Amino acid sequence: MTKRITMINTLDPDIPLEIQVIPYGYHETPKGAFLCDEESAALVIEAFNSRQNDMVIDYEHQTMSGAEAPAAGWIKELIYKGSEGIWARVEWTARAVQYLGNREYRYVSPVFVVRVSDAKVVNLLNVALTNQPNIDGMVPIVNKGVGDTKNEEARKMEKVSAVLGLPEAATEREILKAVEDLKGQTQVIANNDVLAALGLKEGSSQSEVVGTIMAMKQADTSITGLIGRVKELEGKLNAKEADELVAMAMKEGKLTPAQKDWAKDYAVRDAEGFKVFAAKALPVIVTGEIAGDTTKPTGIDETQKMVNKMLGISEATYNKYAGAKEA
Repeated sequence: MTKRITMINTLDPDIPLEIQVIPYGYHETPKGAFLCDEESAALVIEAFNSRQNDMVIDYEHQTMSGAEAPAAGWIKELIYKGSEGIWARVEWTARAVQYLGNREYRYVSPVFVVRVSDAKVVNLLNVALTNQPNIDGMVPIVNKGVGDTKNEEARKMEKVSAVLGLPEAATEREILKAVEDLKGQTQVIANNDVLAALGLKEGSSQSEVVGTIMAMKQADTSITGLIGRVKELEGKLNAKEADELVAMAMKEGKLTPAQKDWAKDYAVRDAEGFKVFAAKALPVIVTGEIAGDTTKPTGIDETQKMVNKMLGISEATYNKYAGAKEA
């Protein structure tokens, strides 16, 4: 049964409650290579959901060493986000929030079990806060600046909602109604907390408050629309790049025609991972054959068997295409 937890970070709204714990795709680390795909995610999440206890996030893997190991947080749920890999919903401790807020810690480091036959991740054992993760390129926990889609205006709206006693996700209509309810008390809004959250001076009128909220809403909507258009453009560029990568891999004999759709999907989701695969994969289709030579391989060496197994290619399929050529 999936554990579904709804949490609000009351300690620090800038510290995320969802963090990446295992990145998607093929990765090489100082401790060995691993692969995280849909099958990996399903196995990892199934193993996590079979637990009765929450999984701890500690500091520098102290839990694994047997030393005193205070918790930095507790993983309540694991989520698969496709090309972004496996993420965790976290309940942080106050001490960890302070570390993260001060940028004293920025990354996490997972400990997991890898299946020997194909290097796929099958179980998550531990997650730790660290500043020297073995996996390069993971999403940092705290990273203000480029890529932060939550603009300052949206943050102000949340603060106004809190001051008015409304939920953080209150709608524009709900906020304006709460402001209108204050109008009957006096022509001047006397709640200094609301004015401070909006960046207005003490004694500002109700009209100034309403106008400021409307302007903030418009700014938030415009940014959201721009983000959507950027993501659409990124998708088109990713698809074009994927087509080029797959075409090159097929030209080099690294893919069979039957693998084209699989390869396109992989390249769209993780272009860098596909480049690593294409660079390391051995040819499965012989190119540049002597004219008239239709002899097919009579056997497969151990290296090729291992490659075939990782790619999901049966021996019959390999033998069928390895010596094939165009008429």
